Amino acid sequence: MNEERLAVRIYGTLVGLYPGRFRDEYGDDMVQLMRDQYDDEPAWRVCTRAAADLALSIPTQHLEARMNRTPNHTVPLLYTAIATAGLLLAIAGGTNLTMLIVGLCVAVGAGAMAVVAWRRAGPVGAKIHTQSWWKFVLAGPCIVASVIVAAGLGVEAWFLGLLLVLGAVVITGFGLLLGLVRLTGQPQRR
Repeated sequence: MNEERLAVRIYGTLVGLYPGRFRDEYGDDMVQLMRDQYDDEPAWRVCTRAAADLALSIPTQHLEARMNRTPNHTVPLLYTAIATAGLLLAIAGGTNLTMLIVGLCVAVGAGAMAVVAWRRAGPVGAKIHTQSWWKFVLAGPCIVASVIVAAGLGVEAWFLGLLLVLGAVVITGFGLLLGLVRLTGQPQRR
């Protein structure tokens, strides 16, 4: 009986690996079903079937959860811009060891977050929507202008200003790239 409790407890913990909506709707019933199966079948059969079910259904449910979402690329783009700005900061730092270390740390940290964010940004197989390319092209100069205004008002945060200007260059470049993709990807009208 003690083995049964341990197996059900482990199964209940593994049910936590399902996506939130699925887990909230079916999680308690799944654990109760396993408890009920212990009354009718040998433990090895129940555990084997539960392990196979978890191994097959958890990835499937995660794919289905991602396929039903509408794509949102704002967060991944932000992390990508920060990572690129960190890399440019490390390059622009030259022989300054502090700028090199800080720039590389920002690039690696934001780059890792960008990878995770891009993977979670939208459904599997979603197309990149390029109709907002001009927003990125305009955002870069706006960021640079705000840094100039802040410097004119006496804000002495040169490191943050440099990071923002480098990020603005990346954002503008990304907008131009999206615009180019949109231009070359649309069929010609006659």
